[in-house]
Formats: sequence, C-alpha cells, structure tokens
Amino acid sequence: MNTWIVGVDLRHRSDGAVRFGAWLREQTGGAIELVGVHAAPTAVVEQLDQFEGRVRVHERLKTEAELAMERAGVREAFAEVELVEADEPAETLASARAGRSAVGMIVGRKAASDGRDLVRLGSVARRLLQRLVVPTFVVPPDLQPDQLRSGPVVVAVTPADASAGAVEVGAAMAKSLNRPLLFVRVVSVPEEYTQIYWSTDALAQFKGQTIAAAKDRTAEWLADQGRSEPVVVRYGDTITEILAVATEQGAPFLVCGSRLLSRIERVIALSSSSELAARAAIPVLVVPPDARP
Repeated sequence: MNTWIVGVDLRHRSDGAVRFGAWLREQTGGAIELVGVHAAPTAVVEQLDQFEGRVRVHERLKTEAELAMERAGVREAFAEVELVEADEPAETLASARAGRSAVGMIVGRKAASDGRDLVRLGSVARRLLQRLVVPTFVVPPDLQPDQLRSGPVVVAVTPADASAGAVEVGAAMAKSLNRPLLFVRVVSVPEEYTQIYWSTDALAQFKGQTIAAAKDRTAEWLADQGRSEPVVVRYGDTITEILAVATEQGAPFLVCGSRLLSRIERVIALSSSSELAARAAIPVLVVPPDARP
C-alpha cells in the first residue's frame, strides 16, 4: 500500500494537512495509508523532562497529537501517529518518510488561505521543498474538505525536464481519483519591454502568436511524455495565471514540478513551485523531476 507521511503540529498549523490526507484516502477508496508524525523539538522536551521524565513527556505529546487529529475529525483515517523528538523537524519528517519508504509527504504551511502573513510557507514546508526528494503536498492550515472541488487535476508545466515528474505523478493522481487531467502553461514577456516596440494592436497579435506557439510546443513535448490531455496556455504573470486556471476549473489541488534551485539561485530568483505552495488557497503537490508513481 502507498504510504504518505503527514506532519502533525499542535498549533493547528497542520489541521488542513490532516484533513486533506483523510480526504485523499477517502477519494482513493482507501488505497493509501496515512501515518501522522509529530516532530517534537528537543529543546521543548528537555524543558518538560524536569517535571515528569522523558518517557512520560513523549507519551503526553503523542496523546496531544492524536487529540489534535480527533478535533479535526480525521483520527480514524490514520493507520498510526508517531512522536519523534527532533532538533530539526523537517529532517525528522524526511527521515520518517525514508524509514517507511513512503511515496510522499503532506505538510501544512504557516499562512491561512486569505492571510497576509509575510512568512507564508513556514520553516518546515520551506526546507522540505528546498530538499525535495518525494512528491510533497503543502496545504493551507484552514483548509476544509468542502473547499476541495470536483474539477480536474491541474498540472502546471513547462516543456522541460523539471516538469517530467509532475506530468507522471499528476496523471497517476488523476487516475486514482477518477478525475480528468488538465495541463496549464503560462508564457509572457515583461510589459515594459513589449510596450517600447509594439503598438496595442501589434502587442495583441504578438500575444496571440506567442500563446499559439507555446501551445503547439507544449502539446508536442507532452506527446513525447505519452500524454494527450488538453493544454491551457495563458499569457501573463506565471503564479497569478496558474492559480486563476485552477480556480476556474474547480481543481481540488495543483501539481507542479520543481527545478531544485540551489541556495544561491534561490537568493537570485524565487522558486515558482514554492511561491505557488505559499499562495494557493488549495493544496499544491510539488514533484521532483525524477519522481515516478
């Protein structure tokens, strides 16, 4: 059975993640196994240790994690809830994933769907995406199951190796959920440059030609991946347009690839996958280039 590790937080940051995990299990007819992991900071455990001993502290924290899931109404969907003492929660979740050979992870983010937090992902989600090894869902903390609509699985792509894993995993997810599959690509040229050289009419013509060429190129690349599903091509800001297509289509979640930028590259340029995961009102599944279902 396919196992997914779900990060459990006692501050309600993981409420959306555990609800989404339960929804995913239900929608796939119980084809996946969910294991909740609460990574308790070692510094906190050491402070509590002086009151009742480490073993008892571990038992109490595990109980609290299970109670948090019961309050979210999803405890029965989980095969197990595990408490792990951790110096670095992201590494602990990754180790739990490796130890169980889990196929993916589901974690919450810091910012609510309509929140204006400056820090939107949070340290755990950010580090897992930076060190991406397996497909990882990032979920808003306030997500409710009734927000997960009945539309297609939408996969954001570029015709490049970075999207290969997203295509494969997205197609497998759509099949397991019995949902249509839709690909989206966004193209653009910064407006401040186009306006220098083209009139309004010429710019409209250029946009039309750019979209048509991108659609042909993307369809050709997808055909090489063995896919023939519809492709929507938009012109504009990448994140804004991808989120707009997902909303218009009623997608339950988004799928995208990752270029796995280095630390230096992340200083220079934002990762589109991380920005999607930080801003979307629905879960975002970020997939490594070499991932296969």
